[in-house]
Amino acid sequence: MPKISNQHWSFQTKKTTYLPSLNKSLSKFLQIVLPMALGIFLMWYVYSQYTPEQRDEVFSQFKNANYGIVVLAVLMSALSHVVRAYRWNFMLAPLGYKPRLANNFMAVCVAYLMNLFIPKSGEISRAAVLNKYEKVPFEEGFGTIVSERIVDLIFLLLFTLVALFLQFDLLYDYLTNIVPIKKIGLSIGVLAILFGLFLLFLKYSKGAI
Repeated sequence: MPKISNQHWSFQTKKTTYLPSLNKSLSKFLQIVLPMALGIFLMWYVYSQYTPEQRDEVFSQFKNANYGIVVLAVLMSALSHVVRAYRWNFMLAPLGYKPRLANNFMAVCVAYLMNLFIPKSGEISRAAVLNKYEKVPFEEGFGTIVSERIVDLIFLLLFTLVALFLQFDLLYDYLTNIVPIKKIGLSIGVLAILFGLFLLFLKYSKGAI
């Protein structure tokens, strides 16, 4: 009589856990909804503080506004943000990073938004956004932002000097009418000292900018 062997069949079921996926989706949802909710609340709060006369003034300004100029201004502003995002890549490239232009643009926009709430906090948030989405170390990203600001300051001083030489008589008459001459001289002296200290810093600094 043949021996019948008992065969034990085991089925391994795969246990699916939806909790990590749910947490990730909830996190993305909150990142989008919470800033929008905060913005809507702030707009409502400011609007609720207006008097009826101020509300009528706001409606009148919206009604009589030249929306062609408004759209052009928005486009030019967005273009300037794109240029800043593109320029940022030139400063990050020597460090070995090539972030996407879209993420650079988003970081620049977040910086401007944060400056509305906390002045001068935009540069920190800009480096933090790049660190989160492009894995660029915060200290390196922030260092490029500081270098960028120094370059912007140098060009601002150069354009100011050019304007001062080209329109010296006009600026002198305007300033002497509203500011005493002693204060003007003191301000120029302080600016000259600060500029000299900045040049000395560049000369003796160990790290190149």
